[in-house]
Amino acid sequence: MARRAEPTDRRERLLIAALRLVADGGLEAVTHRAVEGAAGVPHGSVTYHFGSRDDLVLAMIDRLVEDCERAVAEIARNVAMALARSPNGVDGARIDIDRAADGLVAWMDEDRRRHLARLELELAAARDPTLRRRMTDAALVFWRLCQPLVLALGSDDPELDGRAMAAMVDGLLIDRLAHEPADPRVVRAAIRRLLGDWSPPRAG
Repeated sequence: MARRAEPTDRRERLLIAALRLVADGGLEAVTHRAVEGAAGVPHGSVTYHFGSRDDLVLAMIDRLVEDCERAVAEIARNVAMALARSPNGVDGARIDIDRAADGLVAWMDEDRRRHLARLELELAAARDPTLRRRMTDAALVFWRLCQPLVLALGSDDPELDGRAMAAMVDGLLIDRLAHEPADPRVVRAAIRRLLGDWSPPRAG
């Protein structure tokens, strides 16, 4: 007998519920029953849609990458446009850079749970080699988004500097999520300095 198709939104509900559980209680909070209960779906739904818990975690990572990539790509585009329009480098694009910094603050604040979920998965990856490989693959998306920016700022090693820029932004995100007060001036000051000079160091 053929299996009846499940509602198309049930998988989505499970992913959303799982990500909320990770944000609120860490990766250990994600069990089949907890996710199904939070999603309000029948027992067995996680197995039906994802197979194992590990497969659910991988699907969560894919979902986070999709969601974050859209927002980060727009911020990166705005900064790149500001730099491209400026005949005097970063100083001449200050107003646009401030706007980009405000966009970064908005991105940090708009979905606290999503960011917490990703950072929880990053920490879990530090202890799990399999998860670390998957999170590294996911991070490549964001490192590559930073490469055009560091090239425009004078980098001669965009792969290295793109990764460094992404790591710095993650540091700002952690500071904003974990510390008080959450002052947007901190982000603006850091972004100005972050975009200040990616040119190669002078010899000697």
